[in-house]
Amino acid sequence: MMTKGQIIQKYAIFAILVGLFIFFSILAPTFLTVDNIMNLLVQSAILGIVGFALGIIMMAGEIDLSYAGAIPLAGSIFAMFLRDGAAYPVAIGVAFLVGIAVSGIIAFLVTQFRLVSYVTTIAMMFLLQGIWYVYTEGKNIFIGEELNREFIFGNIGPFPRVVVFFLLLFVILYIVSEHTPFGLRLRAVGTDPESSRAAGISPTKYKTIAFIIGGFIFTIGALLSTARMSGALATSGTNLLMPVMTVAFVGQTFLGMGRPNIPGIFLAAELLAMIDNAFVLMQLPFWSVPIANGIILILAIYLANIGKREIIQIKF
Repeated sequence: MMTKGQIIQKYAIFAILVGLFIFFSILAPTFLTVDNIMNLLVQSAILGIVGFALGIIMMAGEIDLSYAGAIPLAGSIFAMFLRDGAAYPVAIGVAFLVGIAVSGIIAFLVTQFRLVSYVTTIAMMFLLQGIWYVYTEGKNIFIGEELNREFIFGNIGPFPRVVVFFLLLFVILYIVSEHTPFGLRLRAVGTDPESSRAAGISPTKYKTIAFIIGGFIFTIGALLSTARMSGALATSGTNLLMPVMTVAFVGQTFLGMGRPNIPGIFLAAELLAMIDNAFVLMQLPFWSVPIANGIILILAIYLANIGKREIIQIKF
């Protein structure tokens, strides 16, 4: 039988999500409308997708913050190629090549030179931001007719395409990470690389694969962000830096899992998007959103350690 502390640790954040949903439904009359719920899901899609990428890398025991530089760079490459008349497949293909190449370099530095991924990816973030300024001459790249925005953000029946894609990606990554031998080995490498190596599992191989998958998904986030803003903005990566980290961290506390997991990231993305959406509907000042996010993060840290004799540092 679970103790009171274990019950709180397991269900409290989920209860907060449900409680806030009911609370916002009462205070914001338009919150529960179909249009607004669809808008909320669209808002959460990019945040959740980039969060999935970070979560996969965290499962391997590493972290990658380079997305704050990779997203605007990949987005600007995609936008510039489209603006210069390149076909969609070419623009998308080059963006993915760049995103995967960046992740491959990071994986090589971390696995072969034993560099700390936190420091390495922050350095890469700054490097990519500098490359963005050189490539774009410091200008945001806007695209109009070249971008078929309706194709990406239009509907499939009553549901926005981006939401359908978000849900499909969630299902695929959940199955792969939780119900396949690959997911089991990936988590084993992240938990105890030495024991994994002794069992015949190569930490280098699985960490590299995790970085490559992460880079691929980061690029998806870059393309969606560019399409949503009708252009590649210098701030598109830095605006996602802390929200994505918050989603990845808070996601570990859902249902008391205490480790990176795809369902937790999905629900955490919905939680942050819901707060942002509801605060706008209630016409609260813009600074109330980061304050609320900070409170949620502190609460998540507290709940993750409730009932523990020692403070558990949930690792990135």
